[in-house]
Amino acid sequence: MRLIFLAFGLLLSISAAKSQSLEEVGRRQAAVIEAWEKTPLTVRQAAFIKGEPRGYGLYDEHASSEFKKGERVIAYAEPVGYGWKENGKGLFEFGFVVDFQIKSRDGEVLAEEENFMRIATESHRRNVEFFIVLKLNMGRAPPGEYVVTYKLHDIASDKTASFEMPFKLVAS
Repeated sequence: MRLIFLAFGLLLSISAAKSQSLEEVGRRQAAVIEAWEKTPLTVRQAAFIKGEPRGYGLYDEHASSEFKKGERVIAYAEPVGYGWKENGKGLFEFGFVVDFQIKSRDGEVLAEEENFMRIATESHRRNVEFFIVLKLNMGRAPPGEYVVTYKLHDIASDKTASFEMPFKLVAS
């Protein structure tokens, strides 16, 4: 029995020696921020979703990129490489101004709008988990194949990124 306790004690001490300190976690987070700031603005994940997401990465994917006429086309996107700016109140502000363009399958521009929406938030931290939800009402559009292009303008830097999402509208 004593041998079992000694072995258990040895395992605990090895485990404690390999565990991270809060200072080490802070150093690694600083390295992530440093790499993040050098990363071009891009979109890590973009998906059509059903309803509203419950948080970062917490969404229900739409079954396909096919939508019934009158159904809202909702996109979820996770940008990476955006900046943060101090707002003078001890907080960091980050977010985007978004443009969109809708094209037919053969590339004809059917609708577009610059500064379609602005989404921004403030935080005590340089958050690296941030998502945006983009909603289109295609109620008047005829059934067919479309491509929506979203362009993100980082509000804290001059970085921009675009991503395309093809989809199809079908009769109800």
